Amino acid sequence: MNSVESLSKRPFSSRSFEERVEVKNLGRPTPDLTIIQHAMGSKSRSYNRQFKRDIYERYAWMCGCEIRNALFCFPCLLFGSTNSWSKGGVKDLAHIHEYAKKHSLSKKHINNSVDFSALGRVNIAVRLSRAYQESIEKHNEQVEKNRYILSRIIDCIKFCGVFELALRGHDETGCSENPGIFRGLIDLVGSIDSAMKERKKDSTVFKGTSKTIQNELLECMLEVCRDKIKEEINQSDFIALMADDTTDVSEHLQMALVFRYELNGNVYERFWGFFNPQGQGVEEISECILKELKGFDSYT
Repeated sequence: MNSVESLSKRPFSSRSFEERVEVKNLGRPTPDLTIIQHAMGSKSRSYNRQFKRDIYERYAWMCGCEIRNALFCFPCLLFGSTNSWSKGGVKDLAHIHEYAKKHSLSKKHINNSVDFSALGRVNIAVRLSRAYQESIEKHNEQVEKNRYILSRIIDCIKFCGVFELALRGHDETGCSENPGIFRGLIDLVGSIDSAMKERKKDSTVFKGTSKTIQNELLECMLEVCRDKIKEEINQSDFIALMADDTTDVSEHLQMALVFRYELNGNVYERFWGFFNPQGQGVEEISECILKELKGFDSYT
């Protein structure tokens, strides 16, 4: 038979899986307790409030200890908690229902009750049918294919960037004779890569060649490059910031920022980006520069 004392002397977590299942199957201890609480009623009359067994039926998680003469929470006693329901026990019969209701709604009690309920049950994953396992394998295979296709698209964008080539052409429709360098690279890769060719032919949702996808990939690649530059600058002891501005054809101010820093004995010069200050004054330009410096730990 289970007892609170035996569970206290030998913690539930230190027992083997078979022993823990046995403790669960034996059930919670529900001994008769001798809790007697003196109280004052109306007209200053004193009376004694005594323990009644029906409280076990009202709260399926409650158990008792005849040695400590107190009430406990069985799931919390097994799986651990720091409140009185698993440590010293509860003896206040006058407020027992208030305490029990509050404990029933606590996050720790709910988690312990879920763990208690799941104990001894066979993992659902073990009982999965072969058809479900095959669907998982097929999904993983499709994920690998998608990653491969995306890596080839990114390679095409990186090629255009390395040689400073514009991605898009004037007409990117399927019948265009000059769809642009990026679409031309995709077609070239598709002609020598069966996976790209199959994707281009069969895909109806994501082909990876639209201008929206191009812009999103460029933004993602920019974030990766900037994270790398931030990491290097935060490790550097010396840094210089070069800024230059000019007006474009639409007479809007455009400023370029370049970082120059030393790292491990080498000097690096990294282009950070183009920006549009609110004006040509010192305050507007300074505000724009300081805004870009907020992401650097060592210089903010």
